[in-house]
Amino acid sequence: MNSYIEQYDSKQNGVTLHTWTEREGRKEENFYITGLSGTTVAAWFREKLRTKHLPDLLDFPYSPSPLYA
Repeated sequence: MNSYIEQYDSKQNGVTLHTWTEREGRKEENFYITGLSGTTVAAWFREKLRTKHLPDLLDFPYSPSPLYA
């Protein structure tokens, strides 16, 4: 079982974060959230990151994404 997070640019200078768990080649537990760069990430999404042992994000990232560094 592996957990992932990706970042996509969205409309009006926003950022979409997508997290999922891959189990036996299937995507499970897909969650998406969209917000403006530099604004607070919702607590429920941050909790999903913690339960998947992914880095916590207090704010929506700016481009280019540090998630891929």
